[in-house]
Amino acid sequence: MDLRREAVRLRDELQTTLHVPAKIRWGGLGELTVIVDGRTVFSKRGAGRIPEPGEITRLVESPR
Repeated sequence: MDLRREAVRLRDELQTTLHVPAKIRWGGLGELTVIVDGRTVFSKRGAGRIPEPGEITRLVESPR
């Protein structure tokens, strides 16, 4: 798995689908956390996997 490619895919998904600015920040040991408006919407460490295509968009659009 190429985590950098996945991070770029997620950034592009957020910017294109939700029209929100997104940045990639590299963590250690393959960590991947997606934070939108101060809210963690996905954590690879917590889920034990990378997000599926479209999953981040669904999570961001869902009520808190």
